[in-house]
Amino acid sequence: MPRGDAMSRAIDHLVLCVNDLEAAIAAYSQLGFKVTPRATHPFGTGNALIQLDGMYIELLAVVDPDKITETDLSVPFSFPIYNRDYLRHRQGMSMLALQSRDAEKDREEFIAAGAAVPSVFHFERDALTPSGETVGVAFSLAFANHPLLRHAVSFVCQHRHPPQNFYFPEYQSHPNGAKAIGKVVLSHWAADAVRDFYEAIGIDHLVDALHSDELIAKYGFDDTDFPTDGFAGFELIVDDLSRISEAALSLGAVQKKGQIILPPSKFFGVMVVIKSK
Repeated sequence: MPRGDAMSRAIDHLVLCVNDLEAAIAAYSQLGFKVTPRATHPFGTGNALIQLDGMYIELLAVVDPDKITETDLSVPFSFPIYNRDYLRHRQGMSMLALQSRDAEKDREEFIAAGAAVPSVFHFERDALTPSGETVGVAFSLAFANHPLLRHAVSFVCQHRHPPQNFYFPEYQSHPNGAKAIGKVVLSHWAADAVRDFYEAIGIDHLVDALHSDELIAKYGFDDTDFPTDGFAGFELIVDDLSRISEAALSLGAVQKKGQIILPPSKFFGVMVVIKSK
Protein backbone atom coordinates (compact mmCIF):
# COMPACT_ATOMS: atom_id res chain seq x y z
CA MET A 1 0.00 0.00 0.00
CA PRO A 2 1.66 3.30 -1.03
CA ARG A 3 1.78 5.78 1.76
CA GLY A 4 -0.18 9.02 1.89
CA ASP A 5 1.09 12.27 3.33
CA ALA A 6 -0.30 11.29 6.73
CA MET A 7 2.09 8.35 6.86
CA SER A 8 5.25 10.31 6.11
CA ARG A 9 7.35 9.88 9.22
CA ALA A 10 10.37 11.43 10.95
CA ILE A 11 13.22 9.91 12.97
CA ASP A 12 12.80 9.86 16.74
CA HIS A 13 15.99 7.97 17.59
CA LEU A 14 18.41 5.24 16.62
CA VAL A 15 19.14 2.23 18.85
CA LEU A 16 22.86 1.37 18.76
CA CYS A 17 23.47 -1.96 20.50
CA VAL A 18 26.87 -2.34 22.19
CA ASN A 19 28.51 -4.97 24.36
CA ASP A 20 30.19 -2.45 26.67
CA LEU A 21 28.12 0.63 27.47
CA GLU A 22 30.96 2.43 29.28
CA ALA A 23 33.32 1.91 26.35
CA ALA A 24 30.72 3.27 23.94
CA ILE A 25 30.07 6.32 26.14
CA ALA A 26 33.82 6.99 26.26
CA ALA A 27 34.20 6.69 22.47
CA TYR A 28 31.22 8.90 21.65
CA SER A 29 32.47 11.43 24.20
CA GLN A 30 35.88 11.32 22.52
CA LEU A 31 34.11 12.01 19.22
CA GLY A 32 32.84 15.24 20.74
CA PHE A 33 29.36 14.36 21.93
CA LYS A 34 27.84 15.33 25.25
CA VAL A 35 26.36 12.06 26.51
CA THR A 36 23.58 11.93 29.10
CA PRO A 37 24.01 10.01 32.37
CA ARG A 38 23.35 6.29 32.21
CA ALA A 39 19.81 5.04 32.83
CA THR A 40 18.39 1.57 33.37
CA HIS A 41 15.23 -0.06 32.06
CA PRO A 42 13.09 -2.30 34.28
CA PHE A 43 13.63 -5.24 31.89
CA GLY A 44 17.42 -5.67 31.96
CA THR A 45 18.81 -3.19 29.44
CA GLY A 46 20.46 0.16 30.11
CA ASN A 47 21.28 3.17 27.99
CA ALA A 48 22.87 6.56 27.59
CA LEU A 49 21.64 9.14 25.09
CA ILE A 50 23.02 11.70 22.68
CA GLN A 51 20.32 14.32 22.30
CA LEU A 52 19.95 16.44 19.18
CA ASP A 53 17.14 18.80 18.19
CA GLY A 54 14.00 16.65 18.39
CA MET A 55 15.86 13.35 17.89
CA TYR A 56 18.54 11.34 19.64
CA ILE A 57 20.99 8.45 19.49
CA GLU A 58 20.51 5.71 22.07
CA LEU A 59 23.53 3.68 23.17
CA LEU A 60 22.01 0.45 24.51
CA ALA A 61 23.47 -2.55 26.31
CA VAL A 62 22.29 -5.51 28.35
CA VAL A 63 23.19 -4.55 31.91
CA ASP A 64 21.21 -7.10 33.94
CA PRO A 65 20.51 -10.26 31.88
CA ASP A 66 18.69 -11.91 34.78
CA LYS A 67 15.86 -9.39 34.36
CA ILE A 68 15.24 -10.44 30.77
CA THR A 69 12.44 -12.96 30.99
CA GLU A 70 11.66 -15.25 28.09
CA THR A 71 8.44 -14.30 26.35
CA ASP A 72 5.47 -16.56 25.72
CA LEU A 73 3.36 -16.99 22.59
CA SER A 74 0.95 -14.26 23.71
CA VAL A 75 3.79 -11.70 23.50
CA PRO A 76 5.22 -12.08 19.97
CA PHE A 77 7.92 -9.42 20.30
CA SER A 78 10.13 -8.37 23.21
CA PHE A 79 12.40 -5.30 23.10
CA PRO A 80 14.95 -6.69 25.60
CA ILE A 81 15.03 -10.20 24.08
CA TYR A 82 15.43 -8.82 20.57
CA ASN A 83 18.36 -6.61 21.56
CA ARG A 84 19.98 -9.31 23.70
CA ASP A 85 19.81 -11.72 20.77
CA TYR A 86 21.01 -9.02 18.38
CA LEU A 87 24.18 -8.70 20.44
CA ARG A 88 24.73 -12.44 20.13
CA HIS A 89 24.77 -11.81 16.37
CA ARG A 90 26.79 -8.54 16.23
CA GLN A 91 27.17 -5.05 17.63
CA GLY A 92 25.55 -2.32 15.57
CA MET A 93 22.39 -0.40 14.86
CA SER A 94 19.60 -2.73 15.87
CA MET A 95 16.53 -0.49 15.54
CA LEU A 96 15.15 2.64 13.93
CA ALA A 97 12.59 4.56 16.01
CA LEU A 98 10.14 6.96 14.42
CA GLN A 99 8.26 9.86 15.94
CA SER A 100 4.69 9.23 17.04
CA ARG A 101 1.82 11.15 18.59
CA ASP A 102 -0.38 8.06 18.87
CA ALA A 103 1.27 4.63 18.91
CA GLU A 104 -2.06 2.80 18.78
CA LYS A 105 -3.10 4.66 15.61
CA ASP A 106 0.34 4.03 14.07
CA ARG A 107 -0.04 0.35 14.83
CA GLU A 108 -3.30 0.30 12.86
CA GLU A 109 -1.54 1.95 9.90
CA PHE A 110 1.28 -0.58 10.05
CA ILE A 111 -1.25 -3.44 9.98
CA ALA A 112 -3.00 -1.86 7.00
CA ALA A 113 0.39 -1.70 5.23
CA GLY A 114 0.87 -5.45 5.72
CA ALA A 115 3.36 -5.41 8.60
CA ALA A 116 3.37 -8.08 11.31
CA VAL A 117 2.55 -5.92 14.32
CA PRO A 118 2.46 -7.01 17.98
CA SER A 119 0.57 -5.12 20.65
CA VAL A 120 1.79 -1.67 21.69
CA PHE A 121 4.50 -1.89 24.36
CA HIS A 122 4.33 0.63 27.25
CA PHE A 123 7.08 1.25 29.78
CA GLU A 124 8.46 3.85 32.19
CA ARG A 125 11.85 4.63 33.69
CA ASP A 126 13.65 7.31 35.68
CA ALA A 127 15.91 9.91 34.06
CA LEU A 128 18.37 12.45 35.45
CA THR A 129 18.13 16.12 34.54
CA PRO A 130 21.35 18.14 34.04
CA SER A 131 20.89 19.45 37.60
CA GLY A 132 20.80 15.90 38.98
CA GLU A 133 17.06 15.75 39.66
CA THR A 134 15.31 12.42 39.04
CA VAL A 135 12.24 12.64 36.80
CA GLY A 136 9.97 10.05 35.25
CA VAL A 137 9.76 9.35 31.54
CA ALA A 138 7.31 7.05 29.77
CA PHE A 139 7.04 5.64 26.26
CA SER A 140 4.68 3.64 24.04
CA LEU A 141 6.22 1.61 21.21
CA ALA A 142 4.53 0.08 18.17
CA PHE A 143 6.71 -2.24 16.09
CA ALA A 144 6.49 -2.81 12.33
CA ASN A 145 8.08 -6.22 11.79
CA HIS A 146 8.97 -7.88 8.50
CA PRO A 147 10.41 -11.39 7.91
CA LEU A 148 13.29 -9.98 5.83
CA LEU A 149 14.29 -7.60 8.64
CA ARG A 150 15.04 -9.90 11.55
CA HIS A 151 18.08 -7.76 12.44
CA ALA A 152 16.67 -4.35 11.51
CA VAL A 153 13.43 -3.58 13.34
CA SER A 154 11.57 -0.30 12.94
CA PHE A 155 9.05 1.08 15.41
CA VAL A 156 7.29 4.26 16.48
CA CYS A 157 8.04 5.83 19.84
CA GLN A 158 5.37 7.95 21.51
CA HIS A 159 6.74 10.04 24.39
CA ARG A 160 4.19 10.07 27.23
CA HIS A 161 5.93 12.58 29.50
CA PRO A 162 6.31 16.36 29.59
CA PRO A 163 9.00 17.52 27.12
CA GLN A 164 10.91 19.16 29.96
CA ASN A 165 11.43 15.71 31.52
CA PHE A 166 13.40 14.46 28.53
CA TYR A 167 14.97 17.05 26.22
CA PHE A 168 17.41 19.54 27.73
CA PRO A 169 19.38 22.28 25.93
CA GLU A 170 22.40 21.42 28.09
CA TYR A 171 22.51 17.94 26.52
CA GLN A 172 22.05 19.21 22.94
CA SER A 173 25.09 21.49 22.62
CA HIS A 174 27.92 19.27 21.39
CA PRO A 175 31.58 20.31 21.03
CA ASN A 176 31.70 18.52 17.65
CA GLY A 177 28.91 20.68 16.20
CA ALA A 178 26.47 17.78 15.67
CA LYS A 179 23.04 19.01 14.60
CA ALA A 180 20.91 16.15 13.28
CA ILE A 181 20.66 12.58 12.04
CA GLY A 182 20.41 12.33 8.27
CA LYS A 183 19.41 9.20 6.38
CA VAL A 184 19.85 5.74 7.81
CA VAL A 185 21.80 3.29 5.62
CA LEU A 186 20.74 -0.35 5.31
CA SER A 187 22.56 -3.15 3.53
CA HIS A 188 20.41 -6.08 2.46
CA TRP A 189 20.58 -8.91 -0.06
CA ALA A 190 16.87 -8.24 -0.83
CA ALA A 191 17.14 -4.45 -0.92
CA ASP A 192 14.42 -4.05 -3.56
CA ALA A 193 11.82 -5.86 -1.43
CA VAL A 194 12.91 -3.92 1.64
CA ARG A 195 12.44 -0.62 -0.22
CA ASP A 196 8.88 -1.68 -1.09
CA PHE A 197 8.14 -2.42 2.57
CA TYR A 198 9.61 0.89 3.71
CA GLU A 199 7.49 2.72 1.16
CA ALA A 200 4.39 0.95 2.47
CA ILE A 201 5.03 2.07 6.06
CA GLY A 202 6.12 5.57 5.07
CA ILE A 203 9.86 5.59 5.80
CA ASP A 204 11.50 5.10 2.40
CA HIS A 205 12.60 8.77 2.52
CA LEU A 206 14.50 8.03 5.76
CA VAL A 207 16.32 4.78 4.84
CA ASP A 208 18.73 4.22 1.97
CA ALA A 209 18.37 0.47 1.36
CA LEU A 210 21.26 -0.85 -0.74
CA HIS A 211 22.66 -4.13 -1.98
CA SER A 212 26.16 -4.84 -0.63
CA ASP A 213 27.85 -3.89 -3.89
CA GLU A 214 25.86 -0.64 -4.03
CA LEU A 215 26.90 0.19 -0.46
CA ILE A 216 30.59 -0.38 -1.24
CA ALA A 217 30.39 1.66 -4.45
CA LYS A 218 28.55 4.55 -2.79
CA TYR A 219 30.96 4.96 0.13
CA GLY A 220 34.16 3.90 -1.60
CA PHE A 221 35.34 1.12 0.72
CA ASP A 222 34.50 -2.36 1.96
CA ASP A 223 34.41 -3.40 5.61
CA THR A 224 34.29 -6.76 7.33
CA ASP A 225 31.50 -5.53 9.63
CA PHE A 226 29.09 -4.41 6.91
CA PRO A 227 25.90 -6.44 7.45
CA THR A 228 24.14 -8.31 4.67
CA ASP A 229 20.67 -7.99 6.22
CA GLY A 230 20.62 -5.00 8.56
CA PHE A 231 21.29 -1.36 9.29
CA ALA A 232 24.82 -0.43 8.28
CA GLY A 233 24.81 3.00 9.92
CA PHE A 234 23.61 6.57 9.62
CA GLU A 235 24.49 10.05 8.46
CA LEU A 236 25.48 12.60 11.10
CA ILE A 237 24.96 16.22 10.08
CA VAL A 238 27.41 18.71 11.63
CA ASP A 239 27.80 22.45 11.18
CA ASP A 240 31.52 22.29 10.34
CA LEU A 241 33.56 19.18 9.50
CA SER A 242 36.71 20.74 10.93
CA ARG A 243 35.19 20.62 14.43
CA ILE A 244 34.95 16.82 14.37
CA SER A 245 37.59 15.67 11.90
CA GLU A 246 40.54 15.31 14.30
CA ALA A 247 38.59 13.28 16.84
CA ALA A 248 37.01 11.11 14.13
CA LEU A 249 40.34 10.37 12.47
CA SER A 250 41.83 9.41 15.85
CA LEU A 251 39.07 6.80 16.17
CA GLY A 252 39.80 5.26 12.75
CA ALA A 253 37.71 7.38 10.37
CA VAL A 254 38.53 7.73 6.69
CA GLN A 255 37.94 10.68 4.40
CA LYS A 256 35.93 9.76 1.30
CA LYS A 257 34.06 11.86 -1.24
CA GLY A 258 34.00 15.01 0.89
CA GLN A 259 32.77 13.13 3.95
CA ILE A 260 34.36 11.70 7.08
CA ILE A 261 33.33 8.09 7.60
CA LEU A 262 33.81 5.92 10.67
CA PRO A 263 33.81 2.30 9.41
CA PRO A 264 31.71 -0.17 11.42
CA SER A 265 34.74 -2.32 12.26
CA LYS A 266 36.24 0.70 14.03
CA PHE A 267 33.12 1.95 15.78
CA PHE A 268 30.92 -0.63 17.52
CA GLY A 269 29.55 -2.12 14.32
CA VAL A 270 28.07 1.16 13.05
CA MET A 271 29.15 3.21 10.03
CA VAL A 272 28.88 6.93 10.85
CA VAL A 273 28.89 9.11 7.74
CA ILE A 274 29.73 12.65 8.88
CA LYS A 275 28.53 15.43 6.57
CA SER A 276 28.36 19.21 6.89
CA LYS A 277 24.96 20.80 6.58
